[in-house]
Amino acid sequence: EISSESVLESVSLAQDVTNPSLLNRRRAVQPTHRISKMSPPQNVKAVSVACNAVVLIMGARNVFSPGTVLPIPGDDKFVAHFGGSAATLFLMQLFGLFMLSTAGAKLTTVVYDEGTFLRQKLFTVLGALDLLLAFTVFNYKALGAEVTGGFVAMHALEGAVFLHDALTRERKVKRVQRSASTRSKRA
Repeated sequence: EISSESVLESVSLAQDVTNPSLLNRRRAVQPTHRISKMSPPQNVKAVSVACNAVVLIMGARNVFSPGTVLPIPGDDKFVAHFGGSAATLFLMQLFGLFMLSTAGAKLTTVVYDEGTFLRQKLFTVLGALDLLLAFTVFNYKALGAEVTGGFVAMHALEGAVFLHDALTRERKVKRVQRSASTRSKRA
């Protein structure tokens, strides 16, 4: 049964839904989403920087001085476990490069506060490490170029393309998206 009270209540609800001042109040209580600041919380940054600093140190040791023991608990056992043959030291260099790549990408995404130039920064880090990887494998003479040549060419090409893009392509800062409540205040 339809009563006049239920009709009036329905009309009142419909007016509330279309009332601009009520809509603006509803929008004002909704969270705003801004593109300009999407930085991770400070605790995430602190943990990532601390952990990846160790990984960067170990990776750099593996690349530039494989077999050297660092003053890190258990590192002497880690180095002794793999021995010191030329093949093992080469594998440690490769392992170090991949440690640097992973830690570099993590730190790049965690340290920078905005996303407009994040890809550019990642291309710089990953491109430089691709070239270092190609250089390291190229200089390993125990395997011939018929074994390592494709790997070297692939990483050298990717590294050069990444660095070229990062250093030469123009990038524009993205426009900051404003919340509905901010737009309504300006109107």
